[in-house]
Amino acid sequence: MLRAHALEATGIARAGFTTRQGGASGGPYGSLNLSYAVGDARAAVDRNRRLAAAAVEAEPGRLVEAQQVHGAAAAVVDRGDAGRTVPGADALLTASPDVWLAVHTADCVPLLLLDPIRPAVAAVHAGWRGVAAGMVPSAVARLHAAFGADPARCLAAVGPAIGGCCYEVDRPVAEAMRSAPWWPEAARAASPGKWHLDLRAAVRAQLTAAGLRPERIEVTPGCTRCQPDVFFSYRRERATGRMAACIRLCGRAQRE
Repeated sequence: MLRAHALEATGIARAGFTTRQGGASGGPYGSLNLSYAVGDARAAVDRNRRLAAAAVEAEPGRLVEAQQVHGAAAAVVDRGDAGRTVPGADALLTASPDVWLAVHTADCVPLLLLDPIRPAVAAVHAGWRGVAAGMVPSAVARLHAAFGADPARCLAAVGPAIGGCCYEVDRPVAEAMRSAPWWPEAARAASPGKWHLDLRAAVRAQLTAAGLRPERIEVTPGCTRCQPDVFFSYRRERATGRMAACIRLCGRAQRE
């Protein structure tokens, strides 16, 4: 697991991003696939999920997952949601130490958020559709509305994703985004009607626009498509596994 060091340094959260390494799956899902939905053997995924749970010191049965429909809906969950997949959501938020949250990716951007003062956390899935729909500012706003989280004191960890080196988009994708203020920062022309898009740069810009301080945003380097030995990539392989962004509050996290 790639640890979210700034979040974990607070002492009140366990958080990080899995790679494709160190699991029980074989074939195109080798080896730490965490999704049941890609055709992998269930027993292998069960074992892989136990490994991910251990990495954040959680019980596998306390996991809450998002359905991930490439939208902008954020759902608040608590201990009663343990073991659920929340329909229609691409972000999950909680102030409960009795559950842990995960979103799954294989090129899209995974994002973890923490307010360390009034402890609350979020796990966010942001592909291009989610970025265009405002998934990131929606999650920050919902964290504030639900738990009083102040964006200026929140910490963010942006996980492994496809890089601008490999993510080429066409005109319909560009038209959905190019009016955004971050477009010139995140996109560059590749060929007529094509652009290279750095989704993590877009997410970082959206976070700062939502009130997070730039120095409190940690971005994992590298590109999922460029590093087949480390990361799953749907764009590279199509039939492949999924990684997870995982976060939970520790039991000693206390609300104001």
